[in-house]
Amino acid sequence: MSSICAICGQGIAPADDSREHILPNAIGGRRTVGNFLHGDCNNRAGQTWDAGLEKQLRPLALHIGIKRQSGKNLRMAVTTTAHEDFLLDVGGKLAMAKPVVERTPVLNGEHIDVMAGSISQAREFLKALKREYPKVNVEATIAGAESQRRYAKGNINIKLNFGGPSSGRSLVKSALAQAHYAGIPIEQCGDALSYLRETDAQPCFRFYDDDDLVDGRPPNMPLHCVAIDANPATGLILGYVEYFGIHRIVVCLGRDYTSNRLQSVYALDPRTGKELQVAVHIDLDAKDIRAIYNCERVNVKKRLEVADAILSSISSAQQTDEGKHVVRESLDFAWTNCGGVPGQPLETEHLDRLKELFVERSMSWWKHVKGLDETAARQFALAYIENLLATA
Repeated sequence: MSSICAICGQGIAPADDSREHILPNAIGGRRTVGNFLHGDCNNRAGQTWDAGLEKQLRPLALHIGIKRQSGKNLRMAVTTTAHEDFLLDVGGKLAMAKPVVERTPVLNGEHIDVMAGSISQAREFLKALKREYPKVNVEATIAGAESQRRYAKGNINIKLNFGGPSSGRSLVKSALAQAHYAGIPIEQCGDALSYLRETDAQPCFRFYDDDDLVDGRPPNMPLHCVAIDANPATGLILGYVEYFGIHRIVVCLGRDYTSNRLQSVYALDPRTGKELQVAVHIDLDAKDIRAIYNCERVNVKKRLEVADAILSSISSAQQTDEGKHVVRESLDFAWTNCGGVPGQPLETEHLDRLKELFVERSMSWWKHVKGLDETAARQFALAYIENLLATA
């Protein structure tokens, strides 16, 4: 195995070694390699190249809901098509960017209504308000707060932009790390080393949308993948990197390879970290690489179609999960507050109250998911709870 740092080119002593994620932890990668980067080089690459990659992929990572091995996913500010400001969180959830405050003058003071996105956000606002009004009881106010479920009026556009020196070097580093993991001496990967070490080096990769190189791909899976194929027949050491099933890139790591053919694949579902068993066929020669470098294998329309299929599938699953949560939470609330006696059959008045509470609690969901007006949403919610009670 190599003992030369892939970035600085200096020898790696045991005290200077580090564990490098083949795919960055910040986008859900798990597998690591050692004897590949100095600790300092690893840190600098993480703070620059990998940070740039994460920032570009953050909209996808949050919407899809990646699960990091360590650390927290960073939320990001978004504006809907209805000009609403939110924070996009893991799983496509939206949080209020800041509390909404309405102040109404009253005799000897003012009445303040606060709508916050979470208990912690409300608590922070009330603590600040207490400096203006010392008599404010923060915890008592929170205890008396009313919980409501609201949905955005507009949609969010998920940007698929990808590219640039930082993201490009993170990508090439991932392919080279997989080659190192597979046992290929990195000194044979001259194209990759030049790109990582020389600021003015030309990129050794391009998008590849021509056909699907992944065999055994789970349908609409937002998978991450990095694969290597070192082929003595062509003399090429090629890599393939894929992010979220959408961004698909071929990398030429090196040339003049003469050893035995070596292929290696690392693929995972970034939502769980679970590794996937797929095959990647990078059966390309020098002529293909020239065409790829000339962007002849780029098909933006096809990439957008792939993205639409993956994101639509994920949004549908998220909507289904949200619906189940709303029904369960609304039913629990209605049951607790309808006035019935635990362990005894509900009286007619309690049953009517349960239905009304369920409708009030869940109606915003029916309006949101079905696009119904107030009256229609109420009728739909009432029919739902009546059918649920009839089959219970």
